[in-house]
Amino acid sequence: MNSQKRIITNATNSSQKQRIIRFRLSNGRNIESFAEVLLREENSRLAEWATKQNFVDCSHRDPKIFRLLINCLRQCVAPGGISNGKKFIPPEEFTDWRSLLSEARYWGLSVVERIIRDALNASSTAVSTITIGYHGTLAAGRGGFEVNFRRVDRIMICGKARACREVFGRFLNETRDWNMDSQRYTSRFYLTHQFVEQAFDALAAKRYKLVSSNCSGPSLSNAKNVVEDEPSFAHYRQHVFTRYM
Repeated sequence: MNSQKRIITNATNSSQKQRIIRFRLSNGRNIESFAEVLLREENSRLAEWATKQNFVDCSHRDPKIFRLLINCLRQCVAPGGISNGKKFIPPEEFTDWRSLLSEARYWGLSVVERIIRDALNASSTAVSTITIGYHGTLAAGRGGFEVNFRRVDRIMICGKARACREVFGRFLNETRDWNMDSQRYTSRFYLTHQFVEQAFDALAAKRYKLVSSNCSGPSLSNAKNVVEDEPSFAHYRQHVFTRYM
C-alpha cells in the first residue's frame, strides 16, 4: 500500500512539473516554460507562481530580458537550486547586464544572479573603450577680422566593433570594414555626420565617460585651394571614452 502511494505521489509530482506556465509580458509578448524549470530555485518568485497557477500577468517586465533569465535558469541551474557548472552565454550583441541582474534580483533568483555576474566578469564588455578623432579647420576671414565656424572633415571611430555599433547605431559608417566581427577591434569606422557634440551625446547616453583628450596645435594650412588672405588653421583632436559596467 505504501509503495502504491509513493508511485501515485511521484506520478502526481511529475505531472505537476510538466505543466506549462505562460507569462504575459510587455508589448503583448508571451513566454512559456515548464514548471519544472521554474521550480529549480525553490525560494524564488517564479517557483511560487509555478505552484499556484498556469498563467502569470507581468506585463511590466521586459520580454527580452525575461527570456534570457529563463534560458539561464534552464541551462545553468540543476534541480535543487545548484549550478550545474555550465556558463551563461548571452546573445552576441547583448550589453544590458544591469537590467539582467536587476531582473534576477526581482524574481529572487540568487543562483541565476551569481551565474550572470560570473559571466559579466568574464565578458570583455565589462570594460569598453572608444576613441573618436577628427581633423578640424578654422578659417579666418579676409584681413583676420572674422573667424568662420569650425569645419570638421570626418569623425573617425576606433574601438570594439560591437561597442561602436551599440553607441552610434545607424550613424556609423562601416564601409571600410563591412564584414568586421563584433568581437574584433577596428580603427576604420567613421560617422555619417560631422557634429562632434552629437557623438559626445551618444557616448554619454551609453554611460561612457571622457578619460583623456589630446590635440595638435593649430597650424597654417598650405593647401593650394586656400586663398592667401584667408588662411585656414588645421588641427587634429582625439578623445578617449571608457565605460565600466
